[in-house]
Amino acid sequence: MKILSVDDNPQNRNIMEIALSKQHDIASSDGTEPILALMEQHQPQVVLMDILLSNGLTGYDLVEQIKQSGEYDDCEIIFISALTSSEDKLTAYGYGGDDYVAKPVDFKELNEKLKRVELRITERNNLKEMYDVASTTAFTSMQQASELGELVSFFTDNLDVTDLDTLFANVQQYFTNAGASCCVEFRVADQYHQFPKQTISELEKEILELGRRAKRIVPFSSNLLFNAPACSILVKGINAKDEGLLGRLRDNFAILLTIIESRMEFIEQQLEKATIRQQALNTLKSQLADDFSTIKKLCSEQDKQVKILVNDLSQAIQSKMITLGLDEEQESELVGLVDETKEIVEETLVLSFTLEEKLQAITKRLKAVE
Repeated sequence: MKILSVDDNPQNRNIMEIALSKQHDIASSDGTEPILALMEQHQPQVVLMDILLSNGLTGYDLVEQIKQSGEYDDCEIIFISALTSSEDKLTAYGYGGDDYVAKPVDFKELNEKLKRVELRITERNNLKEMYDVASTTAFTSMQQASELGELVSFFTDNLDVTDLDTLFANVQQYFTNAGASCCVEFRVADQYHQFPKQTISELEKEILELGRRAKRIVPFSSNLLFNAPACSILVKGINAKDEGLLGRLRDNFAILLTIIESRMEFIEQQLEKATIRQQALNTLKSQLADDFSTIKKLCSEQDKQVKILVNDLSQAIQSKMITLGLDEEQESELVGLVDETKEIVEETLVLSFTLEEKLQAITKRLKAVE
């Protein structure tokens, strides 16, 4: 145990050193040196402090400086003095003394006190060690809870994601929060999509391509490549030096990969549904286009036939009116009837144009559905 003895009497200091040096590491001072400089130099665990010094300061003054510095709160102070009244001992305690030994020193008593100090120091160190372990455990638990929260948030935030750009943006944000960066290859519908599209290097592309047939986790120094059938993730810049933390991060990233895999399955299903839907729309469009074309041709042919029929009828009536022997009023009535028929037919032909416009409007709406 390291001890600093402060006494202005050289004989007392010499006796103290002889009595304690076999069991302890002891340094001495007459009290004239700055006490904080001595504390910093020797880093004592116990200070044996004389009260009455000859340099104008008392042991109380020196102990007060030690306590006010705030750097040596764990150091035990034992006052040693010829002042033995209860008031003197209470004063010493008030200045921060942990114990008191009267002069002349009974070294058997002092050694017993030092043994108790050693026991307190051991207990304090054990408590500190237990506190450090508990603090580390609590901090690790909080970190794990936070990391688990990040994974849960990633899962819930991507439940409705159906496009790869949004999925990558969320993956990138997750690794940014974890203090790393990433490159990703998504494999969907027999196509490969690598991100980030604008900044991924050729070497990173090759590494992601290797992930198509590599084992699940491949380390590259401070980088890790995680692989699954539908996705590979190259995680860059992992600065975790603690093996426990690194192992936990690997586990978390593997869980993340599993979550992404489930999203990829969902996206692929949506793409398949969209493909089937598009194919159905294309088939419907093609069929409707054929039907519309047929209807248009039939309407056009019908219009031509009606026009021919009406014209033939009008010419026939005109040529027959002479031989029918109709009077002027009957001829006028028959011509009016023919003209009225023409008007009705022309109105009917306008309906054909309206039908064509309606068909074109339907075609436009089908295009909009795409």
